[in-house]
Amino acid sequence: MSTVSKLFPEPDAIKLENTLKHLVLALNHKRQSLLDRYQVGELEVEIIRYLEEHEQKKMKEVGEHFHIKLSTLTSTIDKLEKTKLVKRKNSKDDRRVIFIKPPPKGINLLGELDSPTRSIADQI
Repeated sequence: MSTVSKLFPEPDAIKLENTLKHLVLALNHKRQSLLDRYQVGELEVEIIRYLEEHEQKKMKEVGEHFHIKLSTLTSTIDKLEKTKLVKRKNSKDDRRVIFIKPPPKGINLLGELDSPTRSIADQI
């Protein structure tokens, strides 16, 4: 017996709990199908979201923020760049400094991931 059923044994509460479980499963399925289509994982999405919120960041700053070694981050950014979800740009002042930012395709991914949740929130 679930916690909700114990606290609220009324049929309406149990029905609501079951509906919410189905909704969460559907949202997770939709999210996973988008991740599969874009060939990315959750960490990569979080990196793109972080870059979108900050417009562009140095590779070193991203690695520090996510506690990722630069070598690991480099291979992750290579993969994201291949799929056109991020762009690299060398600094004009110091060519050793590399900035990364999400192009429109990366921003579109975030919008597609957030859209189902926003839609449901609007309806509620």
